[in-house]
Amino acid sequence: MTNVTDNRRVLVGVDGTAESVAALMWACREASLRGADVHGVLVLEAACHRVASYAGPRPAEPQPSWGAARDVLRRAISNAARRYPNVHVRAEVAEGLAARVLLDRADGADMLVLGRTFHSGESHRGAGPVIRACLRSAACPVVVIGMAEVLAQADVDHVPEAWERPLEQAAR
Repeated sequence: MTNVTDNRRVLVGVDGTAESVAALMWACREASLRGADVHGVLVLEAACHRVASYAGPRPAEPQPSWGAARDVLRRAISNAARRYPNVHVRAEVAEGLAARVLLDRADGADMLVLGRTFHSGESHRGAGPVIRACLRSAACPVVVIGMAEVLAQADVDHVPEAWERPLEQAAR
């Protein structure tokens, strides 16, 4: 007879924002209660994934590097590991469409946890396209962590300065 807890897994999308780090912390706490592992995934989308093939070319903007992505994920994971030392947390940096990668990785997971980030002052707007796609198509429950959980934690934003400019421009 196999132990059911050996395969328990909570998947978390981590991009370094305060909301995604709060989602990682929430996932670690939940995993500690369930006897599960945590799988943190940071997805880098290539510029070609952000524009429809029929759209005109976009102006060049600095792309996050794999090294910066690893650093963002490493800092978020090490922070979670200090707070939840009994939870095994695995990190992965992947390339592709964020929703597709997360949905693929969520196959067989106990749940998918995502942070809801607002890139503008319009907090009344609904979830973004990645969260909507995951809510619509995930084969497991999806938990969305918002500002209330972030406000309970201090200094959890790990986005490198080089990434802030593209995020600010995307919000316009």
